[in-house]
Amino acid sequence: MRNHFLAILFTFLSVGLWGNPDQPDSLQRVLNNLTGSEKVAALNQLALSLASSEGKRAMDLAEEALRLSETLHDARQKAKTLHTIGQIYQKKYDYTNAMKSFVEALRIWNDLGDEAGMAASKNQIGTVFFLQENYTQAEENLTEALEIWNKLQQPAGAAQCHKSLGDVYLAREIYGKALEHYRQALDLNLQVENIEEAAKIANHIGTVSSNLGDYDGALVYFNMCRDLHSSLEDLPKIAEDANHIALTLIARGAYEEALEENQMALELRQQLNDPYGIAESYKNLGVIYTRLGNKTQAATYLQKAVEILKKLEPKPGTPELFRDISDAYADLGKYKEAYQNHLAFSESRSAVFNQEKAKALLDLTTKYESEFEAEKQKRTIELLEMENAVDKKVRYFLFAVLALIASLLLSMFLSYKRKQKDNQLLRAKNEEIEAKNAEIDKKNLELQKINDSLDVLNRKLVTEMAERESIEKSSFARDRFLATMSHEMRTPINIIIGLTHLLLEENPREDQIEHLRTLQFSANNLVVFINDVLDFSKIEAGKLDLESREFAPRKLMDEVQTRFASQAQKQGVKMDFSMDKKIPEKLLGDPARLNQIISNLLTTSLKYTEGEGAIRVNLDIEELTRKQASLRLTIRDNGRKIEPEKIEQMFRSYSRTSNDIFEGYGSNDLTLAITKRLVDLQNGKISVNADHDEEGNRFTVILPFKIPAITATEKPAAKDKNTPRQRPDNFDHLAGNKILLVEDNKINQLVVAKMLRKLHMEVVTADDGLKALEALEKESFDLILMDIQMPNMDGYRATAEIRKHPDPNVREIPIIALTASAFLTEKEKAKLFGMNDHVGKPFAPEELLEKISNLLEIQKNA
Repeated sequence: MRNHFLAILFTFLSVGLWGNPDQPDSLQRVLNNLTGSEKVAALNQLALSLASSEGKRAMDLAEEALRLSETLHDARQKAKTLHTIGQIYQKKYDYTNAMKSFVEALRIWNDLGDEAGMAASKNQIGTVFFLQENYTQAEENLTEALEIWNKLQQPAGAAQCHKSLGDVYLAREIYGKALEHYRQALDLNLQVENIEEAAKIANHIGTVSSNLGDYDGALVYFNMCRDLHSSLEDLPKIAEDANHIALTLIARGAYEEALEENQMALELRQQLNDPYGIAESYKNLGVIYTRLGNKTQAATYLQKAVEILKKLEPKPGTPELFRDISDAYADLGKYKEAYQNHLAFSESRSAVFNQEKAKALLDLTTKYESEFEAEKQKRTIELLEMENAVDKKVRYFLFAVLALIASLLLSMFLSYKRKQKDNQLLRAKNEEIEAKNAEIDKKNLELQKINDSLDVLNRKLVTEMAERESIEKSSFARDRFLATMSHEMRTPINIIIGLTHLLLEENPREDQIEHLRTLQFSANNLVVFINDVLDFSKIEAGKLDLESREFAPRKLMDEVQTRFASQAQKQGVKMDFSMDKKIPEKLLGDPARLNQIISNLLTTSLKYTEGEGAIRVNLDIEELTRKQASLRLTIRDNGRKIEPEKIEQMFRSYSRTSNDIFEGYGSNDLTLAITKRLVDLQNGKISVNADHDEEGNRFTVILPFKIPAITATEKPAAKDKNTPRQRPDNFDHLAGNKILLVEDNKINQLVVAKMLRKLHMEVVTADDGLKALEALEKESFDLILMDIQMPNMDGYRATAEIRKHPDPNVREIPIIALTASAFLTEKEKAKLFGMNDHVGKPFAPEELLEKISNLLEIQKNA
């Protein structure tokens, strides 16, 4: 009873006292007070606790336990001690001696008829075979151990075997069986209430499922793992589980849920002061906001992650963080930051690789030292045995020195031969050690070659990234040139259109009206041509993105008919529109590009049709399924025929061997070329039939569209108070409103101000953003018209300052951007900086007045 109490006391003291150098005597007194089997068990337990940190001391304790068990003739304790020794060898990567210990333990258990001990030994043997990558033997031994545990109804042992079998099948990439064994191990650990091991297995199943693309299954087990860790109140593990859930949600595309889980992980890691974890959470936020399209937030969190990582020493996992940050910056279009973080990825990977290489060399050296030490002990025992044999012979010689002189000489000769043989054996062992050292040197050379290969790959990657950056700079320069050209041409055209409109409203003479309308028509044609050039450039550069949104095809056809009615009437051409009733009310696609295709073809038909001509436009169903509708657009005229060779030239493929992408295209040719490419982009077909036997020309276009999933029971949404009213017949209701016009071009100021004042609106002008801010401090305004490119302060900065104004009456004034840029990025920037709407130059007066009317109506209802 006393020894049993001391054994329990030793278990607690072994943890607290062994690592304390000031109290070795206390631990020794406890060991001295233990005797028999209790002391053997205590030595085994202490040896296992020191196996990872103090391998030599652990082996000394285990060997002491082995000697004591042999002295006691306690076979059961001897088998357990052999298990301990095997596990110590296993931690030192000495699998040969580990296997010998476990096999010897299995032999003892067989002699004792102890099935539980046999199962434990077979489990350990299977584990060693797995570590040696002998998966067949590992599976065989683990399966036998599992059968014994099931027979004995021991769930704890069976759980361990299921876990090991899962590892074997995972290494062999038999994922179904691996997951099946892991789940059984999880259930058994929960049954015996081994919560910590159950949480590890649940996390492992989640990781395997995520790697296999089963994100729903992964989320189930990661959440289970978090619940188990929560019951243990293990905050570091809970933070890690939340991070796993966030990464899985990111992979599945559920970014809002991922944001919530990642925030939980970040808060826990900040509470635990875990810098690596905080950096990973910031990286995750950067990736999430990148996928959500919030580039500002994404860049902010990515920078935070980089700042933390640069202050920390690299460790396993750090290179992957830098790689993910580099990929995220590339997705944001920040290629300089992407390149810098890729270099950081390479540097940290090299540092971690060198650390792992040093550890591998240390492990290998430890293994060889262990083998050498074992061989040295063996030789010492042999030498001691030899010396004992010599002493016995010397005693015999003393008893009969005279009678046995010949025997003594013979014995000395034999002893000399034996020593000579032993020396030869020692030399052989030394040569074997030298061979092992040579093998280590060879491995070092191979590692150096691998490092050199990685350096070559890194240099190649840097070169490729530099070439890519050069291409992107060239593309950017072309885009900027087109944007500048568009801006510089649109500004004077806007002035021409505006002045023409004002002159037409001032009752000109009859002979002046025709000239003014011709001037107005020519300016509008020039705008169309500029738009065609920009569209063609974007199409050829592969930068024209198609929208996919819901639209009403009937409404679109009505708008086209209304827009072309006046032009057809002027030319004396009769236009007839018809639409198939089977066409769905709503379709999914790009209505703007469909509008552009119809408009371009009608423009071409009007060009070739004059006098008493006629144009017929039909929109019919080509093919209709439950999810898709293919529309057939037919535009037929009775005008002049287009020559066959002209048609081939109009729809010819653009060749990149030409230095000028517009070479060979006239105005109408460019319009049809754009139409052909817009149809191709939408996976459609276009043809022109100009047979001599048929009057006029016929354009046929077939385009596929998706049908949105709208049920018949859905009701139209109620009208929002912020929805602008329908376009009025006149704009007399705008009288009395006070407008601030911010425009650096004096002629533009004159045209727009005069247009607004004709409707009895009060107009105040400002030449730039700074003067606009000064005017807002002095007077109150109902609406602001803001140009973008201005000296001193541009429209973006001025809008940002207004939106930060402390006075809500100033801060919430509606702002309409006036820009000569045709690129979508300018419109998006206008919205981003707080502008309510956007009007591109040149604009029709009705378009500007309609937008002013809509915003004032919304402001009034707010």
